[in-house]
Amino acid sequence: MAREHYFLSAFKKLFDLRSDMDEPSDIEASISHGIKIHGTNLWILMFAIFVASIGLNVNSTAAIIGAMLISPLMGPIMGIGYGAGIDNFGLIRQSFRSLTVFVLLSLLTSTIYFFLTPLQQAQSELLARTSPTLWDLLIALFGGMAGIIAVTRKDKSNVLPGVAIATALMPPLCTAGFGIATGQPRFFFGAFYLFTINAVYIALSALLFTRLLRLPRQSFPSVSIQKRARIVITTAIIATIIPSAYLAVQLVKKEVFITQANSCLTAIAKTEKNLFLLQKDINSDTNVITLTVAGKGLDKATIERINAQFDQFSLKGAKLIVNSFQEDNGLNLNQLKTEMRQDLYRNSLQLLESKNAKIQELEDVIRNQKVDQSKHEERLSDYEQVREELKAQYPELTNVQIAHGQNAPQSGTTTDLSAPSDDTLIVYLELRKPLSRANKTRIRKWMMSHYKLKNVYVFSKNS
Repeated sequence: MAREHYFLSAFKKLFDLRSDMDEPSDIEASISHGIKIHGTNLWILMFAIFVASIGLNVNSTAAIIGAMLISPLMGPIMGIGYGAGIDNFGLIRQSFRSLTVFVLLSLLTSTIYFFLTPLQQAQSELLARTSPTLWDLLIALFGGMAGIIAVTRKDKSNVLPGVAIATALMPPLCTAGFGIATGQPRFFFGAFYLFTINAVYIALSALLFTRLLRLPRQSFPSVSIQKRARIVITTAIIATIIPSAYLAVQLVKKEVFITQANSCLTAIAKTEKNLFLLQKDINSDTNVITLTVAGKGLDKATIERINAQFDQFSLKGAKLIVNSFQEDNGLNLNQLKTEMRQDLYRNSLQLLESKNAKIQELEDVIRNQKVDQSKHEERLSDYEQVREELKAQYPELTNVQIAHGQNAPQSGTTTDLSAPSDDTLIVYLELRKPLSRANKTRIRKWMMSHYKLKNVYVFSKNS
């Protein structure tokens, strides 16, 4: 019993959220600061909207992420959830007013940008914000939980920027502006619904964790206002979760159908040896699988075998359409062969160009290595000539080593001084008897003149 109590206490301590929680007054001050409508927040919001709109317009993920990081949209949404959690009606009202202004300004700014930009093609980043699902709801919920925990800590962390990126409040509003500017309602409604999902569930997660942390609650001005606030919150949650759940179920069904259809067609290709499949088209919206085959088409027995395979792969309701690729239905087999030869030629040409580029690169490397080797050999030859001249001038020398850019050898050590460099010369002398300072200076100046270098160092060691 004592052990169970110990483990329970350790578990509670491990996941305790109150030990490093900030003071309630400081938390409320931080939340209130993020919902203020003043020049700084509005200018930052407009610039963030422009950055996000440009990123969506040119398909730049980096620009979109940057806009999400600097956007102040998270503040009012957190304020609504926090205010609902502590029953602060004034904070809810102020946060909602700020959020309304922020949203309208965001829509206006993005609409102006997309109305003026010459790039009217919807890129993939724009299209990704038009079909919200249950997964977007879950991201907003868990991201909001992380966000409210970060806001309530004494030591503020880098969680909020991550939440801003994960929940993606800014891009959906910009996409809605694109829908207004280009007159495409599906972009506006899909993107604005995604923004609504994110906002509602970030606020909901803030409400839940505010209650979980047992922060001091205030009283509403009246019971009727309290009931009205709770009705609004509950309605918003239901209105967003039902459509998003439906969309998520439909998405899963489509993905399952496509996966099963591909697996089935792979199995059919293995069993039907005479089936030359040229093209396949899987429509998950209508559950229709269209096959284009070479020749005169498939006989009845083959089609029955394929339909039997559909039943094995849970595709019983799928409809099969088979098109034959031949002259009599407007499809030219010779044209197909020509196109295949052209594709093969283009691919071979690209491969050949790639290999030629690689060969040229290797030849350049070999050429540079030969040049470096030649220079190195010339340098070694020059070193040998200088050694002989020094020994002739100074008979007390027993050995001379010369190198560019090597550290000076310490007393009693030997060093390989063959590594090339261009700015420093080191001369290492071994002598039968000590070399005078004047002679050492004379050798140094001669080496400076010979190699045209300023950084020349002469070291000596007696045998």
